[in-house]
Amino acid sequence: MQHTIQINTSQLDAKFLTSIKSIFGKRDVKIIVEDIETSHSESKHAEVKRFLDHRKNRPSEVISDQKDFNEVISDINL
Repeated sequence: MQHTIQINTSQLDAKFLTSIKSIFGKRDVKIIVEDIETSHSESKHAEVKRFLDHRKNRPSEVISDQKDFNEVISDINL
């Protein structure tokens, strides 16, 4: 069984531990603590980096009126 609980550290108290015990009973559990803001920031940074790498490797193309649009799509979808 797995539960994800998002809580502010100011709300951690004995009631929190009691609720964990009531959910899992007398079993061994693994508790992982993760800083949500840092994780979100790092993932956004990675997204931006992937986007910039993509733009560098695939520059914008100006499509003239005489160019066949289907040809352009075929080139993009290699």
